[in-house]
Amino acid sequence: MTKKNSILILAAAAVIISSCSLDRKPLNGPSSGTFPASAGEAYAGTLAAYKKIGNMTVSNQYYPYRCQDAASDIITFRVGAANFVQQLNGTLTSEHAVIEKEYKQIFACAGRVHQVLDNIENLRAVCDETTVNAFKAELLCIRAQQYDQGMQFFGGIPFIDHCLTLVDNAYPRNTIKECAERILIDDLKDELLDCLPVQWTPTTYGTTRIGRIAAYTLKARIALNWGYTDIALAAAKKAMDLNEEYGCYALETLDCRGYISHEVGEIDVTNLFGLSGQSSKEWMWAAQRNLAVGELSRSIYYESIRCLQGCSWIGPTQSLVDTYQCLDGLSILESPMFDPANPWLNRDPRLAMTALLPGTRAMGIQYEMDYTVAKVQNYVTGTMIQNMDADPTANKYEYAANNTKGPAGFLCRKYYDLTWNGMIQNQDIDDQNTGLIRLAELILIDAEANIEADGGDLSRARKDINLIRARVGMPDITVSDKAGLRKALRYERKVELADEGFRWFDLRRWCDDGLCYKDGKFREGVTEIAATAVNGTFYAPGYSNKANGAKGYISNAKPIISDSWVVTYDGVSTLDGKAFNLRSVSSNAMSYTSKDRYWPIPKNEMSSNTALVPEDQNPGYEGGAFQN
Repeated sequence: MTKKNSILILAAAAVIISSCSLDRKPLNGPSSGTFPASAGEAYAGTLAAYKKIGNMTVSNQYYPYRCQDAASDIITFRVGAANFVQQLNGTLTSEHAVIEKEYKQIFACAGRVHQVLDNIENLRAVCDETTVNAFKAELLCIRAQQYDQGMQFFGGIPFIDHCLTLVDNAYPRNTIKECAERILIDDLKDELLDCLPVQWTPTTYGTTRIGRIAAYTLKARIALNWGYTDIALAAAKKAMDLNEEYGCYALETLDCRGYISHEVGEIDVTNLFGLSGQSSKEWMWAAQRNLAVGELSRSIYYESIRCLQGCSWIGPTQSLVDTYQCLDGLSILESPMFDPANPWLNRDPRLAMTALLPGTRAMGIQYEMDYTVAKVQNYVTGTMIQNMDADPTANKYEYAANNTKGPAGFLCRKYYDLTWNGMIQNQDIDDQNTGLIRLAELILIDAEANIEADGGDLSRARKDINLIRARVGMPDITVSDKAGLRKALRYERKVELADEGFRWFDLRRWCDDGLCYKDGKFREGVTEIAATAVNGTFYAPGYSNKANGAKGYISNAKPIISDSWVVTYDGVSTLDGKAFNLRSVSSNAMSYTSKDRYWPIPKNEMSSNTALVPEDQNPGYEGGAFQN
């Protein structure tokens, strides 16, 4: 007998023994038939479900949170990110690894929910009604968040509401409407959510557990996504009213100085987006990581500059940079405050918070987009250091990690943490939580619900928007009509939530006259905003000084700004009458059609789920014709 065969036989024996033991209730722990039998068991199982929310990663980055912005018009990325390239140009297939991972992640997380939820009624013998219902509410919120995410990627999905077995594993697809109404009407009932504490004690749970305010925010978000505007309106108001009554959450005071040259200092918003910001009163719910047990992230590494030994993997596009208004609340096309030669000055402070701009500091290091600048100041050590490779097509250059079609020169600043000043020694260096809901989003949801619902209060929507703008010192909006407020809302979501993972989803639910969905059904014939925003050429700044002395990395392109604050270019028109100087990031070219509204159902699911037939695939993929 070979060693390999011996191992196989022992393994088989172990399976037989363990399966027999399941016929009895173990004396020293829970069984599948009785779990959960106590509040302690329910608590442990619920925390396991929370933990699964953040288990889906791509290169140790939580996915899709934040990462998915790179599949939209506002963030571009280094060469080699096939997932995002294929999303942008419409060539995703049902065999793509990220599609497989995301689909599995959703149902794996739901499976952990069901391990507790299936027998939750057992607790009524040992726990009071409120405790049992609070556990149910938490678990259903986790499932709702995951299934809503699945619907946004795939459209309708099989709505599984219990643990599966080897013989109970074939389920047809439910439509978006069926899934959404199960979540909004059956699962997230107000009377159940009201059993949650308004907020779990922050000193004990941090942002791990979803409380009542965050639960109503989640309900409002899901309702808005699928066009249940009346539900969104009521849920957002409930969340806002609860927060006003109890004062659990507050907008964080941010560093609103705007552009600061490297000689003067450095923008610092770590009190919200850095490691210290994980205890901010603005965050309502977050997916957790813990350095103490080796749960490491590459967030700082991926967004850091090359002369810090960072990856420079993603950065804002020129169209995102050109979106930010001037301090007078006007676009760069309209404002007398805009200086094309000094385009970073007098702008909405969120530009400098979100984008790493040339001539500023990055975690203590002078950052320049001009590759001919040989040395930069290291303010941590007080020395001058090598800037980056002199060749912008080389690997160690922000513009062109791996070749000339790399990132946009601008990098993402929002999640920098100044406690990491100095050289980055390895990739897995931080344990930043990934935010799921913060107060600013709730306020913007409340605004949008009031704009889009038939019975909405437009004056309340304007007040909400102005509250977000006031935090960063931007002037109030004065428009009062629905179209004007919709335009203002779309500006705020784009610039306030940039690099937080919302943009791709926002573009797919917005149309020219409101929301693409009404009561869970796609409104045929609408003009999708994604068709304009995720279509055409990605433009990025040039590399360095031009022969005429102008700084080539300062764009002279004249943007086209739509009523939804989508920024595009015609490739010819300029602000100074000279030749158009943006470069085309051709590898990231965008092409959106109705096929790209949803990802394909993974091929493995189509093959293994016997309740699915080829026509159940999404339209445009392998003969699919599923009607959402």
